[in-house]
Amino acid sequence: MNKTLYRQRAIQLREELSDEYFILWIWDEALGAAGKPGQFYNVRALASFKDAQNSGKIPKLFSPISIYDNQGGRIGFMIKKVGEGTLALSKLRAGDTLELIGPSGNGFPIFSGKRVLLVSGGIGYPPLWYLQKELINHNQVYWMHGGARQGDIFPCDEMWTEDGSIGRHGRVCNGMRENIARYDVDLIYSCGPMPMLASAAQISQELGIEHYVSLESYMACGIGVCHGCAVPIGSKDTWDYLRVCKEGPVFKAEEVRWELL
Repeated sequence: MNKTLYRQRAIQLREELSDEYFILWIWDEALGAAGKPGQFYNVRALASFKDAQNSGKIPKLFSPISIYDNQGGRIGFMIKKVGEGTLALSKLRAGDTLELIGPSGNGFPIFSGKRVLLVSGGIGYPPLWYLQKELINHNQVYWMHGGARQGDIFPCDEMWTEDGSIGRHGRVCNGMRENIARYDVDLIYSCGPMPMLASAAQISQELGIEHYVSLESYMACGIGVCHGCAVPIGSKDTWDYLRVCKEGPVFKAEEVRWELL
């Protein structure tokens, strides 16, 4: 496993995607060399931002943020405003400072010569963006992405929205069987909300297709100490609680005890 690093880094660029989503870009060659697809950093706003509503308050806890992109040290974090930590991050601009600990967790295994289906939902998009860049030159890759509405949708091969505002109408897993058959898929990677992952896992298990999921879980410490992110992993006869932040976030879909989540 890569050595965990601590950094304070200035934001080089802030990129707006929508009212809810944005990307923060930093530069660090050591972090770039260490991070792999599927891993994440524990990130916290350190700048004394001058927003009167925040009064310069620094969140107590770090937020686990997946690596969205990594270009030899130019690292991007795609973030959705969902809580206190990400709201604080949303106030930052170029020149402000991020506090980072990582890379954390175990990333996706990388294969060659496979027919790959990527399935993501909402903020499950970022880790698969980095993953597809690693896969695309050595595999056939087809990417399905879904969300509640148009604002949750980003570049991919097939878009799904629950309100029908863009792409196909419905949930992204509705199209999995069709695409698995069309592209003769033999490997699946997925990341997104837990119900979406459970549905995708059920389909892959029924069809006997190798499948790796990146789980989302609440993390208090993000470094394996508090066990607050533990999930049941193993077979029906032999299983244990493993930490998403340490043993995960990537697991084999067939080893997750979905019925206990």
